[in-house]
Amino acid sequence: MSNTSLDANKALVLAHYDAVTNGHDPDAIRAQIAPDFFDHAAGKRMSAEEVIAHSAAMHETFANLTAVAESLVAERDLVAGRFVWRGRHRGPWRGIAPTGHHVEFRGMTFWRIQDGRISERWAEIDFAGLERQLRG
Repeated sequence: MSNTSLDANKALVLAHYDAVTNGHDPDAIRAQIAPDFFDHAAGKRMSAEEVIAHSAAMHETFANLTAVAESLVAERDLVAGRFVWRGRHRGPWRGIAPTGHHVEFRGMTFWRIQDGRISERWAEIDFAGLERQLRG
């Protein structure tokens, strides 16, 4: 795979974080997600509309939500990244009432890109650390 293709794959993943986390852009999400997208963290196929609903719920729960890539690597049809998410807890999260706390949590995510769209996602996100911040 050429460097141009690898750079395009990384750009797609970063644009996806902009559409889902750093903002909420349903049209961009629809363009980025393949019709047969499979989210391994959720354990199921997800439509673009389900990803959009997830994005909306995260923004409802965390004000000023952002994600920043600390590291991003592309090889073949995969993009892997370490990310940090930040926001303010303003809505219920897994049974925890809104605290108003500013939170920061990290994770690693792998994305498979096929035909210029995101077809698979694997994620390991430190939700235990997030919950400690909310309960702390």
